[in-house]
Amino acid sequence: MKIVAYPGSSLDYLTVYPDDYTEGASYPLVICLHGFGADNQDLADLAPVLGPSSYLYVLPNGPLAASDDPTTRAWYERGGKESPAAVRDALAALDGFVQEVLARYRVPRGRALLLGFSQGGAVALRYGLPRPDLFAGIAVLSGSLRRVAELLPDMPPERKQAIFVAHGLNDPMVPVEWSRALVSLLEENGYQPVYKTYPIGHQISPAEIADLREWLKLVLPA
Repeated sequence: MKIVAYPGSSLDYLTVYPDDYTEGASYPLVICLHGFGADNQDLADLAPVLGPSSYLYVLPNGPLAASDDPTTRAWYERGGKESPAAVRDALAALDGFVQEVLARYRVPRGRALLLGFSQGGAVALRYGLPRPDLFAGIAVLSGSLRRVAELLPDMPPERKQAIFVAHGLNDPMVPVEWSRALVSLLEENGYQPVYKTYPIGHQISPAEIADLREWLKLVLPA
């Protein structure tokens, strides 16, 4: 696989190309959103282990510096302290990026998937749930929202979008109870999320990758 960095119009990003990539051809697209204090390199290693080899993986940088170190990025403030303005700005930047890469790679509607880790999982929910026409599914890894009811106003009338939620039972940063609350809210509102927990902390395990790989093949066939 080849990784190329691009200066996007709203967000800089990396693209992980399959070995057999042909310019102008259409490929299923997985957009990966990193967590607070990481950057777009953080999830790049998922591409070769998730597969299939015919997928495109695109990884944007969050719009904010997470600290005094400009190499650490964020989508908005951490710890449930996000301001409405920061959330709006993050979603607007992400929307510009998504439209750009969908057009660049000629991805048909419904042939993309949104995946987020930690804070990136919250962003994936905020942006992806209202857009089931764009995203066949949403994967939330070690993430949730403290105030999950904030998702309710943006839920679409039809709630058949595939959702995968995975969490570590020993996560010290995002308690597993938050993902349980998320799954309960989704189920109460007509979704049928796949929910998996693992004996790990705030990380991604090989078992989790194996489960995510199988789900991905079903939701976004190559």
